[in-house]
Amino acid sequence: MRDGSSESGATWGMPHSLDGDIVRASWRRCISEYGLDRAQRRPIERVTSSAVRDLRERMEDILLQASPVVDSVRRIAADADHVLLLSNADGIVVNSFADSPGSLEVSRAGLETGSFWSEQRVGTNGIGTCLVSRQPITVFGRAHFNENFATFTCSAAPIFSPDGQVIAAFDISGRAVPGLGDGKFAQYFAREAASQISMMLFRKWHRDDCIVAVSPEADPMPMSAKALIATDESGCILGATQEALSYLGVPDLTDIGGRYVHDIWNVSFNDLRPLSKHSVRLAGPNGSSTFVTAFLPKKKPVSTPVRSTALTDEKKPRGQHAPARALDLVAGADPLMVQNVNLCRKIIDKDIPLLILGETGVGKDTLARALHAESKRADKPYVAVNCAAIPATLLASELFGYAPGTFTGAAKGGRTGKILASHGGTLFLDEIGDMPLDLQAHLLRVLEERTVTPLGSAETIPVDMKIVCATHRNLPDLIGKGQFRKDLYYRIRGAQIVLPSLKDRSDLPELIASIVRDEMGSDAGSVSFSTAVMDLFCRYPWPGNIRELRNVLRFVTSLHAGKKIEVEDLPDQILDFSRNSQPGCTIDPLRTGYQSIQVQVEERREPALPAPAPTPIGATLHESNEAAERRRIVEVLRANRWNVTEAANQLGISRATLHRKIRRYAITSPNNQD
Repeated sequence: MRDGSSESGATWGMPHSLDGDIVRASWRRCISEYGLDRAQRRPIERVTSSAVRDLRERMEDILLQASPVVDSVRRIAADADHVLLLSNADGIVVNSFADSPGSLEVSRAGLETGSFWSEQRVGTNGIGTCLVSRQPITVFGRAHFNENFATFTCSAAPIFSPDGQVIAAFDISGRAVPGLGDGKFAQYFAREAASQISMMLFRKWHRDDCIVAVSPEADPMPMSAKALIATDESGCILGATQEALSYLGVPDLTDIGGRYVHDIWNVSFNDLRPLSKHSVRLAGPNGSSTFVTAFLPKKKPVSTPVRSTALTDEKKPRGQHAPARALDLVAGADPLMVQNVNLCRKIIDKDIPLLILGETGVGKDTLARALHAESKRADKPYVAVNCAAIPATLLASELFGYAPGTFTGAAKGGRTGKILASHGGTLFLDEIGDMPLDLQAHLLRVLEERTVTPLGSAETIPVDMKIVCATHRNLPDLIGKGQFRKDLYYRIRGAQIVLPSLKDRSDLPELIASIVRDEMGSDAGSVSFSTAVMDLFCRYPWPGNIRELRNVLRFVTSLHAGKKIEVEDLPDQILDFSRNSQPGCTIDPLRTGYQSIQVQVEERREPALPAPAPTPIGATLHESNEAAERRRIVEVLRANRWNVTEAANQLGISRATLHRKIRRYAITSPNNQD
């Protein structure tokens, strides 16, 4: 063997024809680190349907970018009777496509949505091994470590996030038929698809940065290059695709270390700026010729942003200083959300656990991240664990970690659990209601003693973290059914908040504007919605809440950018609702909060307000002052088209104070009247 090991592929029973470096290294891990048995028959592990749904929601941006790529490859896979699989970073298949009778048979054999293909659990396989090796791979027939999978051929490639982390795998698998090739054609398409998805994610993340396309030869279409480098206006390198790392002379993105373009090619970025979109021939570090093309970002609006509301604390364009803090961005202009945020700020740096309740998609994880971002722990880890998305057999080791040699298949050096990984920071336990009862007792002990004991170890390790839990389930009901511990419930319920569903929020227009800005950046000004669309948005119940709203807006702005979006442009589920419902409300024109961005609807006349009640004769001075204050608030709200933020600024009070006065005086927007 090239690595000097005394073991050989023949010793292990691996075919010499497939004795590749990646497969050989995987087999070695299976034997020496995981302790797996080649002949052991074990059923393919699967996660629940609800766990798959949750994983899809967490991967929504990846799946959206992957959608057109998947559509283009599905026909190719079907023609070869192969299935197409997309997995998350843990090897759990979140989407599968079987579009021919032969591929349906492969799918029924276990290569389907919800199946779990971690190399540590099932041995050498396409998905699991490509995730570990970070390389495209084909595992054909008996190259699978477990003999039970010797009838399959699996070709997979990793999908990378803009920061260089492996976040998913693209796999094309079928039956291994001798004499019909070794599956390399499938690896080609899997590799190209994964690379394209990674590149699309990279471009979206760096849409407000400068992009430098690199190629070994003059490219007539440099924007199609896979080797991309993102820089700021000074030429400081911010990121790079995997294909660009060799040009930078580094093996990993973390090795860039604040280098500049001139450190690589001895040319300043200012020299490339006038040649934007034109290919320039430069000498690389090793003397070879490299063709470089710089693309400058679209010019940002020059007007000064006024106070605005936003949906999440996701990445904002560099150099743009938002006036609101992370929790304010989550609160928007909804009174209940403002109250929730005020409570969060009161306990933010106190040793009080927080329990967040709400339907799926309302933003529980987003709120937890914002809480962490504003806390004194912001520079420490934020660790999120979805208790419903991890198989019950693995959840204990995920949370508590384990010592070396604890069980068969364990990593040789043991593993640090999520609880210990959150030390000093915030631990977010999502879907806590789905945690198995036996683990609830262990978690309670951790929370009470502030120590964690890895599985298979007698050592207790002190741990300090902020605990935030969330669930969409009714925990008191689960307690009554014996499915959740009462003592744990009261331990995690130090403070409790309920996030409203989207249909119950009062700031839908501002949320829409915020999401459009977040999705389209400086291109948001090209988006407009007809009055009929806005009225329909107002009536639609949004069962998927903010997550569904974001997906709908992402869909329509991607397919219909540059035109006024009409009802017929909306997704099917909203069109179906429109056909079966009657108009029941109106909505004011949409405001973005940025003077230079025009995300708008057709002009319409505002509904008339009911005349204010006259001050009763004989009213006290206090009552007269209150009546005058109410009239003034209504006057300013109407002048600002019921934008609470702008009205509060004009009145010289905080938004929270204005919300309290609105409730106190029973002031109702004409758009919310029956």
